[in-house]
Amino acid sequence: MRLSMAAELAVRGILCLAERYGQGPVPIDEICRTRCLPKQYLTKIFALLTRADLVSPLRGKGGGYVLARDPKDITLLAVVEAVEGPLALNLCLHTPPKCERHECRVRPLWAEIQESVRRVLSSKSLAELVGDGLAHAERRR
Repeated sequence: MRLSMAAELAVRGILCLAERYGQGPVPIDEICRTRCLPKQYLTKIFALLTRADLVSPLRGKGGGYVLARDPKDITLLAVVEAVEGPLALNLCLHTPPKCERHECRVRPLWAEIQESVRRVLSSKSLAELVGDGLAHAERRR
């Protein structure tokens, strides 16, 4: 399984907001600069994150983006699915299925793998990821 570039950039961008949670809005230019992300693409991605109620734009002087919810209430799965839609490992696991073979012997294996990926992604909140990163950085010092 491979995440799209959009999902990868969404995770990198929203983690910047999680690190600064409660400190006010973060301008998109700052997110792009600190994470080395392309502004035009990230702007489109943040529009998707806004529609999914994961981030909120604040307009005007001193504006930018903030998380729409506490980082402990936003999972990595929510971020990925906001950009990519419902997670589907392959065609037979789409909803509705895009595979005509209902008695496929491999389908249960694909479903098990997909459920494992969903479980792992939904088990990690932004708060945990930011905390893990900060703890890792502290250990390296």
